[in-house]
Amino acid sequence: MVALDEFFEVMVSDDELTATLNLKEEWPEPIDEGVFERWLTSQQIKTGIISHVFDRILAQDDQLEFPVIIARGEEAIDGIDGTIRFLTKESDTINIEERESFKDIHKIPTVEKDEKIAIITRPVPEENGYKVNGKVIYGKKPKAVKYTAGENVYYDEKTLSFYSSITGKPSIGRSKISVFNTYEVQNDLSMKTGNVKFDGSVTIRGNVPEGYSVEATGDIYIHGLVEASHIKANGSVHITEGIVGMKKGVIDAGVDINIGYINQATVSAGQNINVNNSILHSECTAGAHIYCQAGHIIGGVCSAGESIEAKDIGNKMDTKTTVAIAVNQKSLELVKQLDFARDTLLEDIKKLKILGDGLAAKAKAGGLNSKERILLLKQKNTLQLTEQKLNKINEKKESLTVSIGEENEAMLITKGTIYPNVELCFGKYQETTKKAYKYSTIYLEEGEITIAPLNSRG
Repeated sequence: MVALDEFFEVMVSDDELTATLNLKEEWPEPIDEGVFERWLTSQQIKTGIISHVFDRILAQDDQLEFPVIIARGEEAIDGIDGTIRFLTKESDTINIEERESFKDIHKIPTVEKDEKIAIITRPVPEENGYKVNGKVIYGKKPKAVKYTAGENVYYDEKTLSFYSSITGKPSIGRSKISVFNTYEVQNDLSMKTGNVKFDGSVTIRGNVPEGYSVEATGDIYIHGLVEASHIKANGSVHITEGIVGMKKGVIDAGVDINIGYINQATVSAGQNINVNNSILHSECTAGAHIYCQAGHIIGGVCSAGESIEAKDIGNKMDTKTTVAIAVNQKSLELVKQLDFARDTLLEDIKKLKILGDGLAAKAKAGGLNSKERILLLKQKNTLQLTEQKLNKINEKKESLTVSIGEENEAMLITKGTIYPNVELCFGKYQETTKKAYKYSTIYLEEGEITIAPLNSRG
């Protein structure tokens, strides 16, 4: 039998997608096809063998130039994610990743009954590849669009499209597309209109003065200023000007908040907070992102699940400013307070139990006098009340959501200056800036908060 190792040498590329054969000596004796196949297999060449090259080697073709590629693998092809396109009357297309396109509430369309409002494309499946050694290269599986028809919307499987079943305004939630009836107030809220609470969307073509409340199961659109009022929507909140909260104003949105500016207010969004100008001395919490790219964040606490972007953070006066990524800083501080109160109560319970055990032992041994009996009753009552307080603290802690993102993927971006005395919080990791940094990307790396030049994170 011919020892093919003496005549041939196989070289495999680093990615194991190409195998090259070299002839070291003169052609050996006639090569048996089965022997040659088994030898290639022993050299870990199991798939992708190029048949016409294989045949020319068996035929000992003198015109064949060595080294020659004897086998090729095949690269995997990643799947293509499904997409969803939102359509306006002008047939503009809005990508789901560009939901901030809805910032200008004057552009949010009214859709008619049976009007197409969104189209889905199905994902394209991945195609697996293989290496010359036979190992499979797995392509990336595509993601399907997970949007479903919400209130007043129906989905047609044939056209892969969502349609409105009423005339109203579309509301794009985290996983649902809805269309809501709209209640409109043509001027400022006043004693004449009173507070507004509506099952659908609300449009106010004016201001919301101090002390009023607006609630909607859909979206809220305010073409003006909000003073120290309470605004709550299950969908998104859009305010053309801003909110002057006076430490009393609250905005709570299930999805996004798009607003001109935020001043001394408490603001919470299930997804994103988009601010055209500045955030001043406010408490802002977003499940995903806070965007304040053209303005400042000064004072207060801003928390986001994934990222915060701003032009400047803090100011030249070194005003204490806290930015927290992947953690709800307000909830974290409350947890610390609750932990302190819990530890105090546990110590009190320990002392009360020692007192109770002593009095019970004395009562069993020889009885208690009147003062001691009163003291034992007080001990039992105080112990019961203290344990009730402890249970309430534990229940409160369980109700708080502290972690709102993955700290190792969180990022803070400043396209201007981050000033001294800015407290940076990434999950449990905290650091306060001691000097100013310009054009910075801040992230967590190996358990340390890293401040690097913008766009340097690879």
